[in-house]
Amino acid sequence: MIRRVPALSRHAAALACVLALGTGVEALAQDSGSSADSQVATASDPASKFGLGAMLDVGAPDGIGVSIVVRPAQWLRVNGGVTTNTLSLGVRGGISLVPLSTFISPSLNLDVGHYFNANYNDLVDRLGGIPLKTTAPFDDVGYNYAGGSVGLEIGKPQSFSVYLRVGLAHGSMTIEDAEKLLQDVTDDPDITAKPLSLRFTTPSIKLGFLLYLF
Repeated sequence: MIRRVPALSRHAAALACVLALGTGVEALAQDSGSSADSQVATASDPASKFGLGAMLDVGAPDGIGVSIVVRPAQWLRVNGGVTTNTLSLGVRGGISLVPLSTFISPSLNLDVGHYFNANYNDLVDRLGGIPLKTTAPFDDVGYNYAGGSVGLEIGKPQSFSVYLRVGLAHGSMTIEDAEKLLQDVTDDPDITAKPLSLRFTTPSIKLGFLLYLF
């Protein structure tokens, strides 16, 4: 015996299938749209992009410096460049941690640098020391330094900023011909000496400008 299904029941079942299919398609479209929106938001978020920029600063003991800055992450910056103290040329590298991406943000910074050998006799005069009789004592003298500082940056973190950093730096230098230096200062040609190593700790300060190229 064959039992017929009423037409109304068949229509209701078909309508239910259509509604179920439509709901599934809409849900899939919403999921795809949300994923696309998320990808667009991530791609358009400047804080998630790799950054490359340039930095110009002046301070002590760094002198005047020009550096390339790389931002591999929102909170991390790595820099390297050249410096001058008007008597010699040097190189410098550093790393900065910037925890906030706000208009005003603190920073924690570490720097290391080296100044190549040069004649520093003029520095004695600038500092008000005893004028040297010859150019030999501070000839071919260079020094290394490393320091840490805390800073305050003002600007757009992904575009540009002006910063001020203060801290402490430790340095060292070696005077190979210390004998001539002592003979010059004491006016005693009979003094003998080995190479003289000097170490110093000094406050550091730096004022600079950072501009990202992209």
